[in-house]
Amino acid sequence: MASFSVRVLDEEQEPISGARVVLGFKSITRGMTAEEYTDSDGYAYFDEYDEGEVEVFVRGASYGTYYYRDGDSITITV
Repeated sequence: MASFSVRVLDEEQEPISGARVVLGFKSITRGMTAEEYTDSDGYAYFDEYDEGEVEVFVRGASYGTYYYRDGDSITITV
């Protein structure tokens, strides 16, 4: 199982607190979503998922598809 984070930054590379991050898992067997909110450092944490591809949405907009492994951090600039 994988634990990973998504960090959300603004255009000036400053962390965004309270941003809604939704993940859309890309595997047929994993067809689910997960939702978390960023902390004061811009991180949203996700635990206990199988490694694989995920589409990342921030505030309802898609920011692409990423492959994650245990311990990874995905950084999104909005």
